[in-house]
Amino acid sequence: MATPSPRRPVKFCDVDLGQRFYDPISDEYFVKQSASMAAMVTGMGDGTVPDEFEADDIVGIDLN
Repeated sequence: MATPSPRRPVKFCDVDLGQRFYDPISDEYFVKQSASMAAMVTGMGDGTVPDEFEADDIVGIDLN
Protein backbone atom coordinates (compact mmCIF):
# COMPACT_ATOMS: atom_id res chain seq x y z
CA MET A 1 0.00 0.00 0.00
CA ALA A 2 1.40 3.41 -0.98
CA THR A 3 2.05 6.02 1.68
CA PRO A 4 0.15 9.25 0.96
CA SER A 5 2.18 12.42 0.46
CA PRO A 6 2.38 14.71 3.48
CA ARG A 7 0.07 17.69 2.99
CA ARG A 8 -0.36 21.14 4.43
CA PRO A 9 -3.98 22.18 4.94
CA VAL A 10 -4.88 25.55 3.39
CA LYS A 11 -8.03 27.46 2.48
CA PHE A 12 -9.02 27.30 -1.18
CA CYS A 13 -8.66 31.09 -1.40
CA ASP A 14 -4.94 30.73 -0.52
CA VAL A 15 -4.22 28.32 -3.40
CA ASP A 16 -2.49 30.04 -6.35
CA LEU A 17 -4.11 29.99 -9.79
CA GLY A 18 -2.78 27.02 -11.73
CA GLN A 19 -1.67 25.23 -8.55
CA ARG A 20 -2.53 21.59 -7.99
CA PHE A 21 -4.21 20.72 -4.68
CA TYR A 22 -5.89 17.80 -2.95
CA ASP A 23 -9.59 17.86 -2.07
CA PRO A 24 -10.24 15.61 0.95
CA ILE A 25 -14.00 15.44 0.26
CA SER A 26 -13.65 13.92 -3.22
CA ASP A 27 -10.26 12.29 -2.45
CA GLU A 28 -8.96 13.67 -5.77
CA TYR A 29 -6.53 16.30 -7.07
CA PHE A 30 -7.65 19.52 -8.75
CA VAL A 31 -6.00 22.52 -10.42
CA LYS A 32 -7.29 25.96 -9.44
CA GLN A 33 -8.68 27.89 -12.41
CA SER A 34 -10.27 30.96 -10.80
CA ALA A 35 -11.30 32.40 -7.42
CA SER A 36 -14.12 29.85 -7.18
CA MET A 37 -13.45 27.13 -9.77
CA ALA A 38 -11.03 24.23 -10.14
CA ALA A 39 -10.84 21.22 -12.45
CA MET A 40 -10.25 17.63 -11.32
CA VAL A 41 -7.08 16.17 -12.80
CA THR A 42 -7.09 12.68 -11.23
CA GLY A 43 -9.63 9.88 -11.11
CA MET A 44 -12.36 10.54 -13.65
CA GLY A 45 -11.25 14.15 -14.18
CA ASP A 46 -9.35 15.23 -17.24
CA GLY A 47 -8.90 18.87 -16.26
CA THR A 48 -11.64 20.16 -18.54
CA VAL A 49 -14.75 20.20 -16.32
CA PRO A 50 -14.69 22.90 -13.62
CA ASP A 51 -16.09 22.36 -10.14
CA GLU A 52 -17.03 25.12 -7.70
CA PHE A 53 -15.21 25.63 -4.39
CA GLU A 54 -15.95 28.03 -1.54
CA ALA A 55 -13.15 30.42 -0.54
CA ASP A 56 -12.95 28.92 2.97
CA ASP A 57 -12.98 25.24 1.88
CA ILE A 58 -10.01 23.41 3.41
CA VAL A 59 -7.86 21.62 0.83
CA GLY A 60 -4.34 20.21 0.91
CA ILE A 61 -1.07 21.16 -0.75
CA ASP A 62 1.47 18.33 -1.07
CA LEU A 63 4.72 19.11 0.71
CA ASN A 64 6.99 17.26 -1.71
